[in-house]
Amino acid sequence: MKTLILFSSANKHGNTAKAVEKIKANHSIEVIDIDTLTITPYRYGNDYPSDDFYSLVEKMLSSDNLVFASPIYWYSVTAPMKALIDRMTELLEVATLKPKARALESKRGFVVTSSGQQHLCPIFQGFFSELFRYFNIEYTATLHAACHNGFSIVEQDIRTFNQILNNQ
Repeated sequence: MKTLILFSSANKHGNTAKAVEKIKANHSIEVIDIDTLTITPYRYGNDYPSDDFYSLVEKMLSSDNLVFASPIYWYSVTAPMKALIDRMTELLEVATLKPKARALESKRGFVVTSSGQQHLCPIFQGFFSELFRYFNIEYTATLHAACHNGFSIVEQDIRTFNQILNNQ
């Protein structure tokens, strides 16, 4: 199965990046740092200049597993990740793009995150639960690094996440 990690973090070597590295160690995965892309914010008129959004959507469509990797900032994802997710709305609003939105239905969705809390924020998890439901993406697994006392992920959680990612 082909896996695409959509990564965003203000700290490129921080806790979320460390969690992504724990996953990459066991898989052949493409990681895209969406912070380096130009994604125009969502517009109701759906009038966009040329940017990186459509090429990113093509990469998403060619993948089986979509992993959204973002630290939790104020109960939510990073601003670039939010811009990407907002822009995904366009896929269901523009008639010529609806087949692409429907093609997302066959994907499995994953979340990798880190926070200063022991447990995953329910607001953050609910955000992805609703995003995946909106696009009929199967919410498959979440990996959370609890970093209130330094970087920490339970090794069994990593093994379980990797097994699920491998569809086992």
